[in-house]
Amino acid sequence: MDEVRWGIIGAGDVAERKGGPPLYHVAHSRLIAVMSRRAGRAADFARRHHAQRSYTDVDALLADEEVNAVYVATPPNIHAGLTERAAQAGKHVLCEKPMAMTVAECRRMIQVCRDHGVQLMIAYYRRFFPVVIKMKALVEAGKIGRPLRARAAVADFYVPRADGERTWLTEPAVAGGGFLTDVATHRLDLLAYFLGQPRQVAAFVDTQHFDFEVEDAGTLMVRFEEGTHGTGTFNWNVGAPIDEFEVCGTGGRLVARDLGAGQLDVYAGSEVAHLRLPLLPFTHTGLVAHFVECLRTGTPNALPGEEGMQATKMTEAAYQSAREGRMISLDPG
Repeated sequence: MDEVRWGIIGAGDVAERKGGPPLYHVAHSRLIAVMSRRAGRAADFARRHHAQRSYTDVDALLADEEVNAVYVATPPNIHAGLTERAAQAGKHVLCEKPMAMTVAECRRMIQVCRDHGVQLMIAYYRRFFPVVIKMKALVEAGKIGRPLRARAAVADFYVPRADGERTWLTEPAVAGGGFLTDVATHRLDLLAYFLGQPRQVAAFVDTQHFDFEVEDAGTLMVRFEEGTHGTGTFNWNVGAPIDEFEVCGTGGRLVARDLGAGQLDVYAGSEVAHLRLPLLPFTHTGLVAHFVECLRTGTPNALPGEEGMQATKMTEAAYQSAREGRMISLDPG
């Protein structure tokens, strides 16, 4: 195709600030339509983001013949159903994270998209940050030797939004979990990106501070293929932010002390380098640019459902491990 023409399902925060603007800023990409159940919100979003029209009905957007790709920007509990409906309508799908509520839903999404010949990409946008691209290039160039371990540490303090939006984040039936599914999945995806498919998971998952139905703290240990180890500490209850990601190998280590700010320290033997990588205009810019190019050229994207599912496999196993007090083994694939 010459141009990717988008429809957005969901006009909330993630579409407003992160994923929506790249759809009309990236080359060969145009925003055609937006759908929200609230007519006023849909129309206002369309006006401000230069979409040609708005809908309040999913089927109406999916029937729009000008739209050839859909961005699913809704809460997780309806990702699977919307992805399936979009695929059945012949639309390519960019789906927000976490991919789905369960691994079974992920597998169903993958199969439906495959059956209808459309591409599915999951929005783990941090893979396309310049700092992560640099880390991956250094690892593949052998800069730190053979990678053996990676560590993610993320913390923040939950504060309800004054406008009352996104309250679903602490509703397990909608979000699927707490900080682990909302934020930690981004870093679990990076662990899989650097270390391969997860094979075993052991975890503590607790609500330590808040009166939530979902967790505000999680600690994971993961054994990946080839015997590499990954660890993650994820907290919604710490009063000072943390955003660290580290990859260690036989010849050195890479430390992003503030992943979101693009700060990277490289330790390779006696060599030490402190880098500051540029930031993207929007978090989803690199992700969308990649997907647009893949759709235009007919080449597979770098974050299909099979890849995006790995983070869901880890969170699902983490909850099971915490409930049962044992390590959980994962099926390959």
